[in-house]
Amino acid sequence: AGLSTDRALVRAVTVMVISCPCALGVAIPMARLAGVSLAGRKGILVREIEAFERAGPVDSVVFDKTGTLTHGRWEVLRADVCPGVDASTAIGWAAGLETVSDHEIARAVAAYAGKRGIPAAAVTDVRVHPNGIAGRAGTHRLRIGGQGFVRKAAKAAAGSGADEIDTPTSRVFLEVDGKLAATFSFGDRIRSTVPALVRELKATFDKMAVISGDGDLVTRRVAESVGIQTARGNLMPAEKADYIREFIRKGRRPAMVGDGINDAAAMARAHLSVAVHSGQALAAEAAHLTLMRGDPAQLPEVFALSRRVNRKVMQNLWCAWIYNLIGIPVAVSGLLTPLWAATAMLLSSLTVIGNTLLLVRRN
Repeated sequence: AGLSTDRALVRAVTVMVISCPCALGVAIPMARLAGVSLAGRKGILVREIEAFERAGPVDSVVFDKTGTLTHGRWEVLRADVCPGVDASTAIGWAAGLETVSDHEIARAVAAYAGKRGIPAAAVTDVRVHPNGIAGRAGTHRLRIGGQGFVRKAAKAAAGSGADEIDTPTSRVFLEVDGKLAATFSFGDRIRSTVPALVRELKATFDKMAVISGDGDLVTRRVAESVGIQTARGNLMPAEKADYIREFIRKGRRPAMVGDGINDAAAMARAHLSVAVHSGQALAAEAAHLTLMRGDPAQLPEVFALSRRVNRKVMQNLWCAWIYNLIGIPVAVSGLLTPLWAATAMLLSSLTVIGNTLLLVRRN
C-alpha cells in the first residue's frame, strides 16, 4: 500500500497479534471443562469430553430393563416343581448349576436355596452359554435358562399359570434329561423414580423403548407400567446392539441407558451412552457418562446440563468471532499498535473465560 518497510512490518505484527486464535482455542474446551466440573457436583461422571456435544442432538432414549428401570435385585418369588420331581432335589440342582455364574438370577437362586437349607448339588461338566447353563448331576443332564435356551421346557410350561403373579416376573426353566423339572419365577421391583422420569422425558423425546434379555412378556409389562409403549425382550447382547443400529439406520440419534455387561455392545453403538452405576466396569467403560448415584432419574440433568454447556460454547465462539471480525480490519487499517492488539487479545480471552465462569457460578 506504499508504506515504508517499518510501518508495514508493525502493521503486519499487529494483525498477527490481534488475530491470534487464543479466544477460539479457549472457547470450546473451557466450556466443556466447566460442564465436567458441574456434572461431577451433580454425581455425573463424564468419561468422554464430547459427551455434552453428543447429548445435544439426541432424539430418542432406549433403556435396558434390569438394573436400570428396575433395582436389579432379583428374588425367587416362587418355584413350581413338576409332578414326580422332588422339590429339594430340583432346587439343589438349580443352585449347583448357578454357582459358576455371578448373574443376579444366579445369586437369587443361591439365596432361595440357602433360605430353605438346601445345599447346592455337585454338578460336573458345567458349560456357561449366553442365555443359560448346562451340566451333569450324576447320570442326569441338566439345563437351566430362559425360553431361548430351554425351548422344550419353556413350551411345556406355556399356559401353566406359573407366571400369574401380581408383579412383573421373569421365568427360568430347569430341564432334566430333556424334560421340564421346575420353573422359577423371579421378581424385580421397578424404581420408584422411573414413572416420573418417563413423563419428564416424554416432553422432549418422541420415541422411547425398553430392551432386555429377559422374557418378552415381562419386558412389555414393565415398559407399559412406566408409560413406555415400545419394548423388546429375549435379546442377546449382539441383538441389543442391532436394535440400536436399526434406530441409527432410520436416521435417529438414540441414547442408550444401561447398567450391565450385557448392555456394553449396545452402548458402544449408540449416539450417546449413559451407564447407571452398578459396579460393572465394562458397561461404564463403554459409556460417555456414568450416573454415579445409580438412578436413571439423573438423566434429565444430563440433557439440561448439555444444553447449557452447548449454549455457552456457542456464546464463546460468537464472542471470539465478533472480536476477530472487528479487530482484524482495524489492525489492517493501522489504527492499532502491537501493544494495543495484545491488550485486545488478552481482553477477548478474559471475556470468554469470564462468560464460562458464569456457568459455574450460577450453580
